[in-house]
Formats: sequence, C-alpha cells, structure tokens
Amino acid sequence: MAEKPLKKLDYIVFAFFAVVCFFTFQQGDIMHTAGCSYGYLQGHFWDFYEWDAYQYNMWASYMPSTYLVFAIWNIPVRLLGLVTCPERFAYNFGVLMWYKLLPVSLYLISGFLIFKIASVIGMGTKKSKLCAYVFLTTPIGFFSQFMFGQYDIFTVFLILLGIYYYLKDNRKLFVLFFALSLPFKYYSLLIFVPMLLLKEKNFFRILRDMVCVTLCYVLEFAFYFHSPLFRQYVLGFGPTGYVYQAGIDTGAAHLSLVMMLFCLICAWAYFTNPKTKSELSQWLFYFGCLVIAVIFGLSQWHPQWLLFAVPFWVMSSFLNRDTKIFMALDIFMMLMFIIYTINIWPDHVDQELFAWGIFGDFIYKYIGTKLTMREIFRVTDMNMVGSLFTTLMIVVALFKHPKYCTGNVSSGVDSSIGWIRARFLGGLSIFLVPAIICFVVAAMPPYVSLNTGASYQVEVPLIASRMSQVFVADQAVVERIDFRTATYARKNEVQIEVNLVEYESNNLIYTTTLSAAEFEDNGWVRLETGKIPVQPGMAYRIDFNCYEGDGDNCISLYRTEDKGRTEGAFAIVREVPQDYNLCVRVFGAKE
Repeated sequence: MAEKPLKKLDYIVFAFFAVVCFFTFQQGDIMHTAGCSYGYLQGHFWDFYEWDAYQYNMWASYMPSTYLVFAIWNIPVRLLGLVTCPERFAYNFGVLMWYKLLPVSLYLISGFLIFKIASVIGMGTKKSKLCAYVFLTTPIGFFSQFMFGQYDIFTVFLILLGIYYYLKDNRKLFVLFFALSLPFKYYSLLIFVPMLLLKEKNFFRILRDMVCVTLCYVLEFAFYFHSPLFRQYVLGFGPTGYVYQAGIDTGAAHLSLVMMLFCLICAWAYFTNPKTKSELSQWLFYFGCLVIAVIFGLSQWHPQWLLFAVPFWVMSSFLNRDTKIFMALDIFMMLMFIIYTINIWPDHVDQELFAWGIFGDFIYKYIGTKLTMREIFRVTDMNMVGSLFTTLMIVVALFKHPKYCTGNVSSGVDSSIGWIRARFLGGLSIFLVPAIICFVVAAMPPYVSLNTGASYQVEVPLIASRMSQVFVADQAVVERIDFRTATYARKNEVQIEVNLVEYESNNLIYTTTLSAAEFEDNGWVRLETGKIPVQPGMAYRIDFNCYEGDGDNCISLYRTEDKGRTEGAFAIVREVPQDYNLCVRVFGAKE
C-alpha cells in the first residue's frame, strides 16, 4: 500500500498506535449496548425491550438495528458460553475487546470506502490512498474508535456506501444504504436530503425517494410501537431535542436556528446544478460540511457523534486547492474537542478511559483520583472553547466552497505530507500525553483505600444535619480524604466539620473544620489529614456535619448510583444506611 509520499513507516506508526489504544482505552457504553443484544439471542424479538429491562434491568434506548447487528456479531460469544444473557458489564476482557472489534473493523473498512469514493471522483490511485490514510488518522475519528470505542461507525459506514453509489449513479443502492443507516442515527437524513436535492429536481421523484429512505425506520417503528418502553426510551430519547436549543424567540414561537439553516442549505442544493462529476462531488462535500457546522456548531453534541463529520472534512480538504491548511486546522480542532470533552464529561471521557482497558484492573481505583486531564489543561470556560470549536467548523465548511476547489481533482497533495503526519501524531498527543501523566501520577503513593465510584446525583442539602460514609480500612494509615460537593454556583459561608470515627465504638480519631467558601462547585475537596493510624479490616465512618445554613447558604454532597448495600462501604443519610455511597476517596499507606 505504501506509495509516495506515504511510506511503510506511516502505516507501521498508525498500526502501533491503533493496537496500543485499542487495548488500553475504552468507555463503558458499548458494554450496555452489546450486552442488551443477547435478548435477541435468547429469542425475545417481540418483547425485546421489556425482557431486557424487567429481567436484567437494562433499558435499551436505540432502535432495533443497533442491537441486531451486535446480536449477530455476538453469536460466537453465545455459542462459547462466555455470555449467555443480557449483561451490563463485560467482566471478561476478551469479550469486551470482541465488542470493540466490530466498530473498529468497520472503521478500517470505511477507510477502503474512502479510497473507492476518491477513485470514483477521479483523484487517482496515489491521491486516493493518501485520502484514505488521512481519514483513518484523523485525530477526532481515531479517538472515537480506538480510545472512546463507540459504534457511530455503523451509520458512517452505511453513509459512505450510499455516497459511493450516489457518485456511481446507482440511485437504488444510494437510497437503500441511506435507508439502512437511518435507524442507527437520525442525522444521516440530514445528509441524504441535500444530496438528493443536489441531483434530483423532479418533485415526484424527490417525494418517492424521501418515502423510500424512511422505510426501514418505519418498519422498525411499527414493529415495536406496541412496546411502552420502546416509546418511552427510544422515541423519547432526549438528545433529539438539542436542535431546538439555539434559536430566536419571536414571542409567538422559538425559532430553531438549526432547522432554519438546514432548510436554507436544502434550498441551495436544489437550485444548484453541477455539470460534471467532479463539480457534483465538490458541492456534495461542501454541503455536507455546512450541515455539520450547523447541527454540531449550533446545538449540543456528544463526542462520538463527530465521527460523522470526518469523511466530509477529509474529502472536501482533498478537493480544495490548499489541503495543508486544513490538515493544520485539524490539530486545533482536536485541541478544542478534547478540552470541551474532558470538561463537559469529567471522570467519564478523559483519563477514565483507562478503566475498561487492559490496565483497568491495576488502575481502576486510582485513575483520576489525584490528577485529572481537566486539571492539566486548566481551561474551564466552555463558552470560549465551544465558540472556538464552532468557529473552526464554520471555517472548515465555508472555505470548502467549490470556488476554492482545485480544477483538477487528481492534482497531487504531496506537499501536505508533513502536516498530515503532524496532524496525526500531534492530535493524538493532545489526549495521550495528559492521559499518561494522569496514569503515572495515579500509580504513585499514596494509594487509594476507597474510591466509591462515579458521581450520579447530588444528595439533599446539608443543612443543620449530618451525612456519613462507612468504609473498611485496607491500609495502616489514612493520609487524605476527598469528597465531591455542589455549591449551587455560589459562595457559601457555612462551616463543614469532617470527623473520622471508629464505626462500632463511635470513637473519634480525627476532626477538622472547613469553610465552604473555599469549595469549587461540582469539584472535589481535598483534605490532607496527616498520617492517621487505622487498623486494616476495621470499619470507619467519615462524618460530614453542618450545624447551620439555610436554602441560600448550604452545600450538597454527591452520591453514586444505587448498587446495593455492602458491609464494606455505604452512605448514611438522616441516620439511615443507604444502598449507595457518597462520592468519597480515602488515601493511605501501609505504615
């Protein structure tokens, strides 16, 4: 595959980072989704959503297509007896990697589809190979697959097939593959409509294809509409309402900017008449970039959704006269993307991705407890970061207009190879370097004795009351106690007393008082206790006392999800033991 300006070393470097990141990082969503799919393998088609929910407490929120694909992929796992029923967590690391292998494989195959699309456009073999390589090494796309481990590639893969047959003038397969993509993620329709209007001007044929593209979705919708859980969790999926958040209030209505601008793009596509295939492709990917800038720039997005943008960003860059500037801009886009992600989803889509990777058992209690990626970047103004990221998406869209495109689509881009390599390695380092720093710091003493887990919600306000966390010491010394607080975005003047007592005897062994005025909203309070001797195996209680306060001057403590009470760790609220924990970390040492 190596052909100048690409070298074998480029593919070796890509393969190295792909394999390392594949096994090292993973987020937990895929376990729930792939785990739900075993309901189909148990023969529950008609009652799939109810069976998973009521029998296994797993609430499916996607259309059936996603679970059916995973069910087919998981047949070997089921036959081997590794997983036989819906299961929320993949306790077998090999099973988790098997889940991840499916979207990663489709990502690699999508690179081949990019090569085929570039060839159809007329870029030639050499430039088409480079285009495919650039797709595979796009930092945001690479992160989505090899680190985040998400499955939006199902939609992207089918969209790319649809685009390929669109450019091959195969109308039936174009509509078919977009129809198959729609149940996976609805945003494929936002690309299909401008594409259709760009080529087709006959009203009745437009209407026919619009009806045909919705058939797969309608069939799945009709089959499961009888299910109350399908209607509640799939049809009521919250993120679909993001497009209404940015708008103009007229008094009579709230006008959605996303919807209005999308309709304008569709109108522009209809009144555009490309004369050649190269001109058609230039307009196609230009409109695709505009749609992406609108739907992601003017509404809230989730990190994995940006994979949808990658093919359009890459193809339009290779059709542009100045490819290298967009390779450079990708590095800045990755920087804004990572800063935004680690701030909006802290302890979830950051250093926490180590937790389900190959080092998960070693680092699970420790990662992010002493240093987080958010603390390394120290940029918390999401208004600024979001504005810059949206501006970059708009720039990347507007200046892909066909008038900025090269007249000869096969013209070489060899001079961009330096930026292409810098884009891959520099973009990856934006995530990898701080993540590894967090890993190293977490692996150094003092070590975590207790880490109750991820935050779920805030407790009732701590007003003239006490909340406690019980834990069993596993080291001889307690050196530090962290707890997460909510200040309601204000400065509170109340005093919080923190006590460490022996649970059975109620013997006080440490006490201190902290001013809530120093607490960061939704942040962790770090309490250095000095070396407090404790007895391993003995139960202790951390008491958080507030003797004053009111509704305008108080804090709350974060808690975990209900996980069932254990003797080793549980919260006490209003003197009643709970089936969850307060968000607390205890650090200690052997002596």
